[in-house]
Amino acid sequence: MAVPTLPASAQHRAPRDAALYVPGYYPKNGWVNGRPLREHRRFSRHIHDWDGPARMLTRIGLDGSIRQTLLPVHAHDVDIAPDRSIGVLCGFEDKTHVAFDPETLELAAVAASVGDGWRGGGHAAYLGGDKVLLSERAPRAPLNGPLERHFGKVTIREAATLKTLETYSTHGVDPHEIQLIEGGRYLVAANYGSLPDLKSRDLTVPRQVIDASITVIDMHDGSLVDKYRTGASDIELRHLASGRLDRIFAIQARLGDDEAVRGVERGVDEVYHFDITTEPGSNYLPAATLRYDAKKKSATRMGGRAETAMMRHGLSIIYDERSDQAIATYPTAHRVMAFDGASGAVTAIIDTSRMGLRYPCGVALLPDGTHYAVTGYWENLFVFERRSHQLVRELCQYPVFFGHSHISVG
Repeated sequence: MAVPTLPASAQHRAPRDAALYVPGYYPKNGWVNGRPLREHRRFSRHIHDWDGPARMLTRIGLDGSIRQTLLPVHAHDVDIAPDRSIGVLCGFEDKTHVAFDPETLELAAVAASVGDGWRGGGHAAYLGGDKVLLSERAPRAPLNGPLERHFGKVTIREAATLKTLETYSTHGVDPHEIQLIEGGRYLVAANYGSLPDLKSRDLTVPRQVIDASITVIDMHDGSLVDKYRTGASDIELRHLASGRLDRIFAIQARLGDDEAVRGVERGVDEVYHFDITTEPGSNYLPAATLRYDAKKKSATRMGGRAETAMMRHGLSIIYDERSDQAIATYPTAHRVMAFDGASGAVTAIIDTSRMGLRYPCGVALLPDGTHYAVTGYWENLFVFERRSHQLVRELCQYPVFFGHSHISVG
């Protein structure tokens, strides 16, 4: 499916008061004023232990401005309150989270995970401007005893201080992305479902998946409304986007060793780079993206065999309610795909590498109601028109992020 570039037009003007936020994974690779970031007082003033967690937060104003700083958290996702009063960098597989000022990027609060051994699940969702929900993972341990011992939690916290107010079970193993739907009545959680090996006590490749699931939780009392188990033994359920109970779109991820990936890439004759979003010995293999209807208790795989072959390292996914489409990124395959909300049919496939954007990772709807942004793993921000999925070259920007997974708009 060819996706042409839209010509310059007055109708394609980004909202200049909005900004995109990107948490960079490898700030130690950054330099400024001829020296490493860690030696620069303005950038590193919040980092007191360089052996501890540190992420570079980049704020990209759609007016062309760029602001960056370092914050003390092993962050995976970033979220901004609807009123833009506060932001949160969600800790992932680590014990802390941080809140920050979305305009200045100044550190506002640091808070620990919910208990000893508990780990951040990597994602958050705002409940108005004064409360934020964080996904949290139980202490890592092999399966031993009831599965419920491994269920994660969602913590409800004060947005400004990250003080914990209340906790609910996610009713799933290793929760990751969470979203509030239907006016905040329900919380939907993507639960990896994988556990460490009993002997080595480490995660394996392929993963040992016990209970990959989508759970729907009633925010009135924390009760479980619905749980969909994939039943897969080596495929994790990592990310999701949802507009309502009958519009839940879930990304799966499957890891394989070097021999497995050779089977997948045997037909690629041109020279290509090793996937920079993973590491040697751990490779992303095809795994279908799902559409789930919690009202009908019905799950379907989106796309056929050819489309599924491109669904490698499914990462970010959003739901565009206006167009009734889900939009997802697949960095290993350099693809962005769009899906019809009602049927799950693939409506667009974009090879971003042909446009100059490699490893598309983050995706976010812009507040103008017309465009969405996609960011490359290491650098570059491209803007597309909703529904047509045509590239708007005049709105693209080319900053460096130093590795990331997700982005947020505020």
